[in-house]
Amino acid sequence: MSCTDFLAIPVEKTRHQLLYLIYGDHEVYRREAKFSILTALSHARNGKLPSIRILTDRPQDYAGWPVETVTLTQETLTLWQGANGYHHRRKACAIAYGLTLAQKTLFIDTDTLFLRDPMQILDRIEPGHYLMDRFEYHWKNVHERPDYRKLGGCLRARGVTADNGFKLFNSGVCGVTDHDTAMFEASIQSIDEWTRDGFDIHTIEQIALSFALHGKPVRETKKHIYHYFADKRFFHAMQALFFTRHGEAFSQNLVELCRGVPRAKPFPSAWQRLKIKWKLRHQRGPLRKVGRDLLYGSAAPDHPYYTACRHEWWESASREVLRWDRSRQKKLLETKQGWPAQLPRPEKPEDERIIMKYLINRLEAAS
Repeated sequence: MSCTDFLAIPVEKTRHQLLYLIYGDHEVYRREAKFSILTALSHARNGKLPSIRILTDRPQDYAGWPVETVTLTQETLTLWQGANGYHHRRKACAIAYGLTLAQKTLFIDTDTLFLRDPMQILDRIEPGHYLMDRFEYHWKNVHERPDYRKLGGCLRARGVTADNGFKLFNSGVCGVTDHDTAMFEASIQSIDEWTRDGFDIHTIEQIALSFALHGKPVRETKKHIYHYFADKRFFHAMQALFFTRHGEAFSQNLVELCRGVPRAKPFPSAWQRLKIKWKLRHQRGPLRKVGRDLLYGSAAPDHPYYTACRHEWWESASREVLRWDRSRQKKLLETKQGWPAQLPRPEKPEDERIIMKYLINRLEAAS
């Protein structure tokens, strides 16, 4: 049975569409999707926009938004997950189903920000020419890793070796046409084969699609759509502040307001980074990383949204400290001076107490 057999076609087929998949009652992912949509709207030129479709089991969450929803039942979500318990299979099924709704489809993960007019990006999609978020790595560079060996046997059976240039792409953005149904059916078959006896990695959906694209022309979208998968915590904090301030009810004013939210995590200025590097010149290894993250959070640019997420730098530092043995942790944190002697102090004296309290609370919670 095909993934496209599960649902009736609830919307008219259109020429261009942005397609999202979001399911479950998770506030953070709903906010991701809504903010991504706002950035797409903020870059639209001359009022021209593709259809925006959301495949979801909670269509009520998007009432009043300029989107069309396709309701996913629990039965559909279960069928899309497949018999092997691999939930990212749902994404491949969602894109396959989306091909029935438009001539050109730009599938976007919710953790994305548009940096350019969506219509300009869609214009780059042509039959036989594809868009993907980014090239991540060559198979030859990972095929000997323990967690890839099982998959390597499956790929060798398909003719993929370390020497034939197999490229692996991140599928956070995927631009395809309605001519690609067979490619996605093949990709889903690969997913089912490669997860049949369990799986050691969770990017099999991306690898299966990369295999289906092997030898085809693929262009990256990372300069046009920012997929912040590696820095989610920073953007979640900024989005939480944005929607707490302005609410989630859609309005054109909300589109304008989203322009004031930074599109990058809060790096200090180049001059501040150079100063921090100099201060840490005598430190090495994990302690240097901890010091850098603590000072980066303190030196974040003076901006309300950056202030809301600077603690995420301190969270990165705390995660490193949590890997240390107890004696090393105590040496860092149990200090009479109020700040670790091994590290330079932040420029903002008030941050010393805030940072130390944050680190101590994190270690106490973990223990």
